[in-house]
Amino acid sequence: MNTIGIDIGGTRIKAGLVNESGEILYRINEPSLVAVDYRQSVEHFKTIVQTLQNQAESNVTGVGLSVAGLMDRDCSRIIAAPNCHALPGHTLPADVSRVVGLPTVMDNDCNLMAIAEGGYGAAVNCRHYVAITLGTGVGGAIISDGVLIRGANGGGGELGHIPISIDGPVCGCGAIGCLEAYIGKEGTARYQRENHPHIADLGMIALNKLALGGDTAAIDIFRYVGEKLAVGLATAVNIFNPELLVIGGGVAEAGELLFEPCRAELKRRCFPSYYSDLQLIHAKLGNWAGVIGGAMIARKATSEINNPLIIN
Repeated sequence: MNTIGIDIGGTRIKAGLVNESGEILYRINEPSLVAVDYRQSVEHFKTIVQTLQNQAESNVTGVGLSVAGLMDRDCSRIIAAPNCHALPGHTLPADVSRVVGLPTVMDNDCNLMAIAEGGYGAAVNCRHYVAITLGTGVGGAIISDGVLIRGANGGGGELGHIPISIDGPVCGCGAIGCLEAYIGKEGTARYQRENHPHIADLGMIALNKLALGGDTAAIDIFRYVGEKLAVGLATAVNIFNPELLVIGGGVAEAGELLFEPCRAELKRRCFPSYYSDLQLIHAKLGNWAGVIGGAMIARKATSEINNPLIIN
């Protein structure tokens, strides 16, 4: 049984035909229209689905949409999506289903990253784990006993908005002192400007190269991010007692430059019994996790559309 996953971003759309083993049989990566026009976006998704159906050797049974945004409890309507301006207020899965003629479901991109890593990536056979993505913002998801934690309004797992300071900077969400306000793109750039102005204009890829070469300023930036990340993650560890922390997103490509200071700070802040067996590892599925996760929920939806998603 093949399903389709579509990862919807403000600038790019990634989509794939995915089999039951989590293998992407055919990929599409195209410019996105979701920052411009809703109707054009829906028609674009229709074209993508038709292209992938034409590549399938067997019937495609459903479509799963991955969106970076806040949605309602049953994931039927997007409430807010800062980089996908055309989508909020619309019942995107119903509209896509209508034009493609297939069951269509939707979820937050970080939830789907966690689902995909649990199905085919770094968290296979793990029933208690926390996933976090580090990029422009900081996203997260929590899997407890194999079930995705959604909360009363569907917003559970927003790890980027754990407050780590009583009077820190204002976050993009409007709250004060959020983890994202410190180690999201803007927060990290602020730290660079204030502490290492001579490399203030460099992005994470360039900083990673410098740090690997021994540059002390670049190493300090990753130390800063790792330690601040640990402050937020320690809250999740002490509440949910996970076995595993899965770190993804572009910033995580720094690997041990980030993970080593993060582990050291976690050790200082977590219950010792919770930290002793805790693993912190890099996500495995990279930029296509949203596509694989979307395909997974599309497969699940054919029989259990209203039930909590059980990963393993």
